Amino acid sequence: MIFGNFGDMIKQAKELQGNLKKIKEELSRARYQVEVQGVKVVVSGEMEVLEIKIGPNANLQKIDSIIKEAVNKALKAAKDEAAGKLSSAAGGLSIPGITS
Repeated sequence: MIFGNFGDMIKQAKELQGNLKKIKEELSRARYQVEVQGVKVVVSGEMEVLEIKIGPNANLQKIDSIIKEAVNKALKAAKDEAAGKLSSAAGGLSIPGITS
């Protein structure tokens, strides 16, 4: 009986590993765009800033704080999406460093 359960655990672990690999590939292609007060920021699912565009209506007096806010919102969107996908793949389990 113990070995039967162990075999199921190994099978589930391999499925989880395959699902995590698929999610990682999806996230590498994902793009998250946020616009705050005329500043557009695009980040990847790998948490890299890909683009920052400052529009003509952006308040240049507050540009530093606007850019920070836009970048942080875009990164949060990417992080939340990744956490949701990983948590779903892990069957709702909280795995430190992966789903939380």
